[in-house]
Amino acid sequence: MNKSIIAGFVSTMLGTTAQAAVTSVNVTSQFFIGNYAATGTLFDDGTGAVSSVVPFSAGHWTYSAVAFFDTTGVQSIWAGTSAEGTFNYQFTLSAGQIAWGTKWSWMTHNDVPVLAIMDCGINPVVGDSCTGIGTPMQTPPFAFQATALSGTVASISTVPIPAAGWLLGSGLVGLIGAGRRSI
Repeated sequence: MNKSIIAGFVSTMLGTTAQAAVTSVNVTSQFFIGNYAATGTLFDDGTGAVSSVVPFSAGHWTYSAVAFFDTTGVQSIWAGTSAEGTFNYQFTLSAGQIAWGTKWSWMTHNDVPVLAIMDCGINPVVGDSCTGIGTPMQTPPFAFQATALSGTVASISTVPIPAAGWLLGSGLVGLIGAGRRSI
């Protein structure tokens, strides 16, 4: 029985060697009271900027990334204080989703905190679309209004999934071997 458990574990590890993780997204539009063209890139280190191509109510806007989130299935929090007031975004990402805490600047409003959540798919490749999911703003000038960004995957990294699995597997083999010696 021990051999079949080990064989099953090894075959599982060999079958799942890596998963693609999005490292940057090229943003092409903003959804907020209409669709406004946008250009810029957001990165997985919480940097990057996106700016409007078309003015919004006679003023151009800019998003500057300040935080990045990719942990799925657990509640994440992005909170703080900005020139517009305090904010506290609590959210849980699903598989394939990533998020940026951004500061939006437009006309006389600077550093408005906006959480940008995007769904890029479970195993994305460069060029796949990332659909923005609207999150209501928590501060003025547009409190409770939702905004979202959309774009395409610009780059990915391959993340080895079984690193911990291989370590667990080698430990199990060692325990089984030690158990056989003591019998």
